[in-house]
Amino acid sequence: ASCRKSVRGFPAQRAMVASVAAYFAKFAGSKAAGTPKPPLTHTCWSFLGAFAGIFVLGQIHAHIVIPTIHGPLLVAAFGAMAVLLFSAIKAPVAQPYNTLCGNAIGAVVGVCVVGCMEVFGYDDCFWLTGALSVSLTIVAQEMLDAVHPPGGATALIFALAVPLHKEHFVFVACPAAIGAVIMVAIALIVNNLAAERAYPQWWWPYKPTPSVEGAIPVSASSHEPMLLVDMVKDDSVEQFEETTDTAAENTEVEHCNAVSGACERYLHKFAGAGGESPPKPKLSETFFSFLGSFTGMAVLGLISTYVLGPKFKLNVEVAAFGAMSVLIFSTPKAPLAQPANAIIGNTLGGIIAVLVVECMQLLGLESHTSSCAALSVALTIAVQEQSNTVHPPGGATALLYVITPPMQALHQKFIFAPAFLGTAILVVMGAVMNNLSPGRTYPQRWRFDDSRPVVEVKEDRP
Repeated sequence: ASCRKSVRGFPAQRAMVASVAAYFAKFAGSKAAGTPKPPLTHTCWSFLGAFAGIFVLGQIHAHIVIPTIHGPLLVAAFGAMAVLLFSAIKAPVAQPYNTLCGNAIGAVVGVCVVGCMEVFGYDDCFWLTGALSVSLTIVAQEMLDAVHPPGGATALIFALAVPLHKEHFVFVACPAAIGAVIMVAIALIVNNLAAERAYPQWWWPYKPTPSVEGAIPVSASSHEPMLLVDMVKDDSVEQFEETTDTAAENTEVEHCNAVSGACERYLHKFAGAGGESPPKPKLSETFFSFLGSFTGMAVLGLISTYVLGPKFKLNVEVAAFGAMSVLIFSTPKAPLAQPANAIIGNTLGGIIAVLVVECMQLLGLESHTSSCAALSVALTIAVQEQSNTVHPPGGATALLYVITPPMQALHQKFIFAPAFLGTAILVVMGAVMNNLSPGRTYPQRWRFDDSRPVVEVKEDRP
């Protein structure tokens, strides 16, 4: 009888072994292809847009917000937002709805979590406050179809920055809402100046922009006038064309058509490119997003609080990892969330910020915070794009170093921790937690993406 019982137990044991084997098999990655490296022209526009966005935000912070409401506007979350709005402009998480709503959600959740922790007397338990703020932000973002990684950074900033706690819901308005509005406005202006760019892809995720029959597409050739000027012709048209005055008039008309056509095409981009938002994730997947992000941020906070902080005076629980947690646990299939992008992209943000700050100090320009911040974030994006390791939290890491004196005191140590070490911890936690879900495989790839660059194809115009 015991023998028969043992035999009947074998299928269950084999199933368990198969499940464990399948779980660990996911760690090898799904061998998904990466994204091609963008051309230099794309990188130039990314650099220009990011520099303009962070510089304008820094100027408003220094000359308007600080003197009037005595609160911050330039926070690390906008470094990650700059990478999305000016480099990954077609990504669903970079669209205006996601940016405005997702960042505001992060602020609201952060304020509510801190308030609850104060009520229950756990306001000094920062690792728990940070983990709850980021993970609940992801839940709210997924429920409202407004996933936006910088929103996780915004929640974590409020959770960890004790001086901000007295601001309460003012923090939702400034910096979260006002800063996001400014960044989206600059993204609309700068991105659409480039012929090959169109931002946004959509404004509202629930009602994609319908295609109008007969409408002229965004990519219409510039030689086709979008505003037509009536041309009157009669039997003596050849005589008029031979005269200098008529030739000048025709040239002026053509110039007006060209200018009006260019302006109309530029403004037409503001309506959206007609893209569709991805479907809202299932509740079961939202549960795994919460579980993974909470565990990942809790482990990060505990290591920082009880190991790295007391023994080595290092900190790996910083704003950038709030954004990284959203990427890794809410969008694990995204190219921006893969280990090579995360580890290399975030470390590049630390390296570039340290170099820029030291160069500005050598030149005696360290007081120009807006310029230093804009240059750090813009250069981070440029290097990320040309190394094919775009990762939005890298922008937050760069901005954090520039605007936070305690981080600057670390000098080159900042590159190791938090930039590299914190990323490595979250990537490992991403692999451990994401693969618990039957519908997830993380990472999609481990290896460095060596995809060929995009070749710019110029249309032949008659």
